[in-house]
Amino acid sequence: GGEWMALGLVRNGKKVDEAYYDSVVKFVQENANDNQQLHRAKSSENSRVILALTAMGKDVTNVAGHNLLTGLTDMDYLHKQGINGPIWALIAFDSGNYPIPDGNVSREALVDTILDAQLADGGWALAGEISDPDMTGMALTALAPYVKGNKEVKKAVDEAVKALSMMQSADGGFSSVDGSNSESCAQVIVALSALGIDADTDQRFVKNGVS
Repeated sequence: GGEWMALGLVRNGKKVDEAYYDSVVKFVQENANDNQQLHRAKSSENSRVILALTAMGKDVTNVAGHNLLTGLTDMDYLHKQGINGPIWALIAFDSGNYPIPDGNVSREALVDTILDAQLADGGWALAGEISDPDMTGMALTALAPYVKGNKEVKKAVDEAVKALSMMQSADGGFSSVDGSNSESCAQVIVALSALGIDADTDQRFVKNGVS
């Protein structure tokens, strides 16, 4: 799970020790199967490592001879993790504007998959019919680059932003399965930022004068 720390450090202008990359190489060597997948069911393992290495300027197509992008080219595999898999695969591919290797996965297919998973209340959830701010934030982050020029994406995003505003607590925070927490707030802030919405000043996300 250290990839999130590495990503956060790099995005904050800090240097990540090269020993971290060495540990990633070891992890990939020990876990990548013949299809370049790092976990039998969680495609987000590949996506997470791709995000961290991309932020560090490392080559994700050759990690000790393994192409981590190839591990995300089977749609059935991505779906094993629920909607989480396609969402993070799309974010990973777009993090470096990577061409998608041969397989049955395309950006269009990933976008359509995410749109198809939108719930009646406007957001997304890993399970059930009630939207969760974390999953809704993740889905919006993935869809953000496709809003312009795609009416279906624009409509879905507009509905989801309204849903997120409705989910916001009276104190400006957000709650998920474990109650009010900073991670849910962070996911929403990332999503709104990706959409060009200021989470601190946009009145849809200010409750009782608090963002």
